[in-house]
Amino acid sequence: MQWGQWLVSVTGGVSVATIIGLARAAWVRRQVPKALSRAVARRSYLAEVLSISQRSDVQRLEAFVPNLVPAAGVKVLEEVQTAWKGINGRIGVQVITQESEDCLKAGAELLSNGIETRVARSLNTDDLSYHVFSGGGHHTVLNHKENGRDHPNRLNGFSPAKVFQTHFQDVWSTSVPLESVLAEQLLNGLRRAGDRAEISERFRDLRSKYALDAAAEEAVLRHVAFRHSSPVVFITGLPGAGKSLVRRRLAQKLTSLRFQVDQLNDYIYAYHDFMHAVMMLDEDCGQGFTAEHGGAFKVSREEDLRPALVSLAKRVWQNKGQTPITLVEFARTDVVHALKVFGAEVLENSQIIYVQASNEVRSTRLESRAQPPRIDVTAPGISITVSDDHRLPSVIAKSMYLADDFSRVRVHEGVANRVHAIDNEIDDPTHARVDEKLDGFIEDVIRPYKTLSSAN
Repeated sequence: MQWGQWLVSVTGGVSVATIIGLARAAWVRRQVPKALSRAVARRSYLAEVLSISQRSDVQRLEAFVPNLVPAAGVKVLEEVQTAWKGINGRIGVQVITQESEDCLKAGAELLSNGIETRVARSLNTDDLSYHVFSGGGHHTVLNHKENGRDHPNRLNGFSPAKVFQTHFQDVWSTSVPLESVLAEQLLNGLRRAGDRAEISERFRDLRSKYALDAAAEEAVLRHVAFRHSSPVVFITGLPGAGKSLVRRRLAQKLTSLRFQVDQLNDYIYAYHDFMHAVMMLDEDCGQGFTAEHGGAFKVSREEDLRPALVSLAKRVWQNKGQTPITLVEFARTDVVHALKVFGAEVLENSQIIYVQASNEVRSTRLESRAQPPRIDVTAPGISITVSDDHRLPSVIAKSMYLADDFSRVRVHEGVANRVHAIDNEIDDPTHARVDEKLDGFIEDVIRPYKTLSSAN
């Protein structure tokens, strides 16, 4: 072949390739690409997650990983966990996974590193996961798993990160702490409900199964203790003693220990009955209620408040067997009689915190309370929000709530040895005295279970 002919052939081939390339590019630019369409080796996907996790400017991570797997000696996964532990020491790491054996074991490894993990029980697929890194910038690593192969993509910037963060927080709010899931696994199916020896044996098996270190073991133990002996905590005492303060402070402490907490009080149910009476909606609801200034009400006798207590008891029963620790606040002159409304089955697995203060201190506090209900118009509806610092008519405070019932409650057979007194005589802006008592209460609940654990 002569040089001229060869050159023409080569040039023609290049021209054809160029034309095809240009045509393909023009076609691609007019097509919407299939998202996450390119399969990537898993090691490359994990390497990308690790690379971003190791960046010093990453302050926070929200990881939605339904197919979470244990490190199990895999170097890159161990390095990812180490990097996440570093992020957790800044602002924090939160991980959502599903309730499978591998996911729980992987979550237990993260728990040992102090990383908060929750289980989304409503998840029924593991084909989509994402990691949202934030701090100096926003980086989202999204992965769609299809036919066993990873199809990841990286999205930089605040806007895509915000979309996934919103979804993450929605799922997070309805998910269950890993510690609670493991505690439930231990407690379900006990042959003898109160047999501490059986609980001890099961705890040993759980610790071995999930390779719990000391920190993870302590976290799970707290949830076992409260879910087994104290799923309901009653907070009672006379008006003005500081029950609402104690309830809120205890809720904060339990939440910081990764408990889910449901705070209830009978005032909202009483206010419901009062509004029915005021608007004459139901002649059988709100009998004995009359309106007072400032959105308050008074009743002719304490028995008028019994329907509210019954409604509160029904709400407590709805929580029975569920995840939250239920804090129940109410005030009655006859607390023993009021507790019977909740039933023996609730009382036998409950604790009582009785808040006390002198009549003079309570009177001063009640006189300063005047927070009216907040009414919001949300067309076509109206919502009414009542305050813990609601007004209590002085005639009720002076005529109905006279005697402290603590001495009777303390020896009541249904709650004997489970009544804890808190003296709230002195107003303390720092709440140091109340916090110290509540720390002691939490320790009292957990201590017997620490003994069971140390016996293994």
